[in-house]
Amino acid sequence: MRTQLPLHLPVALLLTIPAAACTTDSSSPDDDVDAVASSLELENGGFDTADEAPQFGEETLFAAADIEADAAVTDPFAVDSTVTQLEVSASAAVRDVIVLWGRMPADPAGAARDWSGSLRVSRGAVVIRRKIAFELATDRILPRTSRDAIQFESQTSVHADGLVLTVLDPTPADPTPLTLTYASADGAATYSLDLAGLAAGPISVDAGGGNQIAAIGHLRTAATCDHGFLRGRWRALTPNAGVYAGLVVGADGAVAGHVRGIYGHRQNGDAVFFGKLIGLDGHFRGILGGSYDAGHFGGRWIDRSGDRGAVRGMYRAGETLRAGQFLGQWAEASCAAR
Repeated sequence: MRTQLPLHLPVALLLTIPAAACTTDSSSPDDDVDAVASSLELENGGFDTADEAPQFGEETLFAAADIEADAAVTDPFAVDSTVTQLEVSASAAVRDVIVLWGRMPADPAGAARDWSGSLRVSRGAVVIRRKIAFELATDRILPRTSRDAIQFESQTSVHADGLVLTVLDPTPADPTPLTLTYASADGAATYSLDLAGLAAGPISVDAGGGNQIAAIGHLRTAATCDHGFLRGRWRALTPNAGVYAGLVVGADGAVAGHVRGIYGHRQNGDAVFFGKLIGLDGHFRGILGGSYDAGHFGGRWIDRSGDRGAVRGMYRAGETLRAGQFLGQWAEASCAAR
């Protein structure tokens, strides 16, 4: 729950349907914008630490937000002897990664693009954990033949497709960059991501025609560290105020809960965001708060005991003030900058 702002407001306003169709009071859209602006001035955006109903009691609205669905993948290389040895090796570096390709944010008028091709790491191995937004008619992972490459078929238009991966680097001290390279099946397009850049946050490359390839990742540590990802939608109500809602995702890419919140400019001009995290059962997991600028955001993750860790990520604006997309990561303080 939260103060000053109706429970249903952030998710309802996220959607492109009129707010009046979702709310049960008589407030106007202007009143709703005023409520967001007022809450931005409050400590933690007015969010509290109470437990909630699952999905904040807004299952229909989260479904209507059309966040890309995911599904587990059984990868034969997950039990490959070289891979399992690397996963427990003290000298290897293991990173949980989400990679997406397509339109970010979604574009209802987006032209279809065939992404069929491969993803390859420059050394070591890669294991597929989950697939994101793969459709039965057009998308599939092809049988794997090597531990360093993945072949797939994928077509996008409005949205993006993606994979949740484990990337294993046997020689992290090697000065040669560890890269993840996409190559189209016809050889016409090649894009490389330097995975060392993930230590500073999400990385992306422009793939032309309004498309991008983006990745976010977290380096595993020997110590137990609670960490994962966030992905979802945000909606601008005005150029300086908006709302967002999305999925809380574990390190393996599986959905572990939900998040919703507000963002915008305070009266002093600071660009800030706040949000609340809950588990699948509605149990309180934390409050987010921080700042954003130029497509990136970062800030604190606090729980009932105080500071727990950090959150950071990227956001992409749509062509109108109606919808956008965000991809982020959260982690305990001991391993937040990984």
